[in-house]
Amino acid sequence: MTTNDDWRTLPTGYFTHELALAPNPLDGAPEAAARIDAIESRMLVGGLDERVDRRLCGPAERTTVELAHDPEYLDRLERASAGDPEALARFSMPDMRVGADTYRAAMCSAGAVVEAVDALLERTVRNVFCAVRPPGHHAGRARASGFCFVNNVAVGALYALRRRRLERVAVIDFDVHHGDGTEEIVAENPSVRFFSLFQWPLFPDRRIVPTPSNVVATPLAAGADGTTLREIVEGLWLPKLEAFRPQMIFLSSGFDAHTEETMAQLKFSEVDYAYLTRRLVDASEALCDGRLVSVLEGGYSLRSLARSVLVHLQMLGRNRT
Repeated sequence: MTTNDDWRTLPTGYFTHELALAPNPLDGAPEAAARIDAIESRMLVGGLDERVDRRLCGPAERTTVELAHDPEYLDRLERASAGDPEALARFSMPDMRVGADTYRAAMCSAGAVVEAVDALLERTVRNVFCAVRPPGHHAGRARASGFCFVNNVAVGALYALRRRRLERVAVIDFDVHHGDGTEEIVAENPSVRFFSLFQWPLFPDRRIVPTPSNVVATPLAAGADGTTLREIVEGLWLPKLEAFRPQMIFLSSGFDAHTEETMAQLKFSEVDYAYLTRRLVDASEALCDGRLVSVLEGGYSLRSLARSVLVHLQMLGRNRT
């Protein structure tokens, strides 16, 4: 364990799990193992694979996941993964399918975020990127949605608060789709400040109205680009973060606002993701000794996803002394 004076010398953690490369049971789904393959191939080419602290994580404890999800919902998901017909029927959706590995993969994705929280509080890494799938930010307390079964970032945030006794955490979601599941789970929790920018209208077309008092929601029209992003970060997010003074920052890192994505119409680029990451890392280092956990959400154009995650990781690890 390092002291408070030398954490900047530590590597960025790259936390994943054994089922992150498992196939999606729904053939042809954009949320596929090829996403992690593309990220790791780009890391190899960019020389980042040897500069991160790579860890293979296990499943979160059931009681930890229940901080964010109803036990009955998790029971249904576990039974559906075991092939129970009645439980499977409850997860019958055109864009999602439950398979034999779904429950364990979802628990391992949450487990990676929990392990990231522990690693930061024990100061064995500088910050962490969780390369996990399935993603999580659409999963509500008792529902699956949008490729998401367990809300990884909500589990991590509530674990940090309730089990590791932090008093304030921030969750920042820059996926092109609103983190409606996260909003549902943390709504009106005074210990959480949830920031979300997203294209609107666009899936999931679901928001809490009126907006909860602890949520900073910023809908964007199709065509919004990096200039708009900078206005939001400098004029809204950073002042509110400084006022809230979180003790840990979580990122729901979706890269599907990229201009090359075909399922949305925002116009971000790798330059914009590098800027965003740099500013949020700076904020974390000023406010909470760099305790930042980034969790992969969306991003389905493999080439732009891989390039965007590469610059994200480069900015997480920049200025390492």
